[in-house]
Amino acid sequence: MMKEPVELIQSNQTFLIRRTLEYAKMHNYTKYTSTLEEAWRTSINGLSEALISVLKSCESIPELNVDEDYANDPIGSFGILEAQLHRKRGVTLEMFLGLMKYYRQSYLDLIIETYRKQNIDCDYFLLFINRFFDRVELAFSSEWINEKKEVLTLSLQNTNRMMTNEKNKYLTIFESIPTPSIILDSNNMIDNMNNAAKEFLKSAGIDGTSYYSNEKHEIYLVHVFPWLAEEFTAFINGNDIEVSIEKNLKMLELGTRNLVINFHRMLDVSEKYKGTVIIFTDLTYRKQIEDRLKFISFHDDLTGLYNRAFFNEELLRLCSGRSNPVAIIECDVDGLKVVNDTLGHHAGDLLITSTASILRRSIRENDVAARVGGDEFTIVLPNCSPGSLKEVCQRIEFELEKHNKENSYLPVSFSIGAALGDAHNDSLDHIYRNADNEMYKNKQEKREQYKLWFNSLYAKYGDKLFNN
Repeated sequence: MMKEPVELIQSNQTFLIRRTLEYAKMHNYTKYTSTLEEAWRTSINGLSEALISVLKSCESIPELNVDEDYANDPIGSFGILEAQLHRKRGVTLEMFLGLMKYYRQSYLDLIIETYRKQNIDCDYFLLFINRFFDRVELAFSSEWINEKKEVLTLSLQNTNRMMTNEKNKYLTIFESIPTPSIILDSNNMIDNMNNAAKEFLKSAGIDGTSYYSNEKHEIYLVHVFPWLAEEFTAFINGNDIEVSIEKNLKMLELGTRNLVINFHRMLDVSEKYKGTVIIFTDLTYRKQIEDRLKFISFHDDLTGLYNRAFFNEELLRLCSGRSNPVAIIECDVDGLKVVNDTLGHHAGDLLITSTASILRRSIRENDVAARVGGDEFTIVLPNCSPGSLKEVCQRIEFELEKHNKENSYLPVSFSIGAALGDAHNDSLDHIYRNADNEMYKNKQEKREQYKLWFNSLYAKYGDKLFNN
C-alpha cells in the first residue's frame, strides 16, 4: 500500500479544491459550473476517495489494457457513475473531459510541489495518478456514447423536473420569510422580492404595483428607494461583502420606523459579483423597549426624575473637572412621615411628585435633578457660577411659593442646602457634604415651624388635604 500519497491527499483537500478552482476560473469553466463551493468540495472528496481506494488496493500502476470491462472495474465504475450524473445535468462530453484535465492537474501539482521540494522522486506516483484519470475518462466516454437517445431525453426531463421542484422549494422559503428581503441582479435591478417586502412597500407609501406584478420590469433599486441611494452606492463601490446601516423611515401607515438594513454581496465560487441581497429589519418595537428599559434603569418611577444610579454616574463624570465649577443643591421634603401617617401614602406620593415638579421647573436645561431617597432630592449644576446658583435657589423658592398659592390642598414644604466648588475626586464629596450639612441646618430650624403649619392646615382642610 502506498502510504505517503494517501496521507498527502487526505490532508490536502483544501489545496485540491483551491487549485482546481483556480484552473476552472482561469479557463472559464465556472461560467457553466456550480456557483457553490460546497459542490466543488463534494466533487474533490469523491475523486479523492476513489483515488485513495485504488492507491490502497493496487500494488502496481493501473495500466490500460485491451478489452477492459470498466463496469466491473473500481476506477471505471466511478467514471461510469460520474457520466450518468453529469449527463443528467446537461453537461457536455467536451466540457466534462476538459475540466477533468484540470482536476487531474491539481492532483499532479500536489504531488510535484510536495515531493520535488524534498528532492524525492515522484515519477511513479505521477504515472499512477495519470493512469487513474485515464481510466476514469475512458469509462466516462464509453458510458456516454453508448447511452440511447431516448434514455438521455428521459433523464434530462427528470433532472429538469427535479430542478423545478428545487427552485419552487427555495422560492417558497423565500416568500415565507417574515423579514422584507429584496434580491438585486448584477446590474442592481430588482430581480425578486418576497411578500414581506411587498407589504413593506405598501406601508411605506411607495407605489409597488409595477415592482411585484407578474410582468418583468427593469427597475433599479434607487428608483424604488431613493432614500437608500447614497448608502447603496457606497456599498456597491466598496469592497465589503456585507454592510449594515441603521435608518429612520417615516412610513405612511406605521409612522417613523427604526430600520436596520443589511446589504449582502452575492459572489459565486469564482468570486464574480452576481447581485445583492437586501434585508430590512424593523427594530422599532425592540428599540422602544430598550429605550424604556434604559429610561427605567436611570429614572425614578414615581417622579420621572433621575434616580440614585444615574446620580452616582453623574458624580463620577463630574470628577474629571471639565464642568467646573460645580454646585450641588440638597433638598429634603418636610413632614413626609407626618403626611403618610396622617393622610396615607397616597398623600405622601402627591407631596413627593409635587416637590419633583417644583424642582424640575426651577433648574437649568443642563442641570440634573435626581430623587436619591424616599424624601431626598439632589440637584447637580455643572459649569455653575455663584450668581447662577443664587438664581436657581431663588427660582426654587419662587416656584414653591407659587405652588402653595395655587394648590391650597397640596401644601409643600422642603428644606434645601447648597454648596459650590471645583470637582476633583474627593473635592466633589466635600461639596456634596457641605450642601447636605446646609440642608440639615435649614431642616432643624424649620422643624417646629412645619409642625405648626401642617397642623393648622389639617385643622382647616382635614382629609381634603392631598385629596385632589
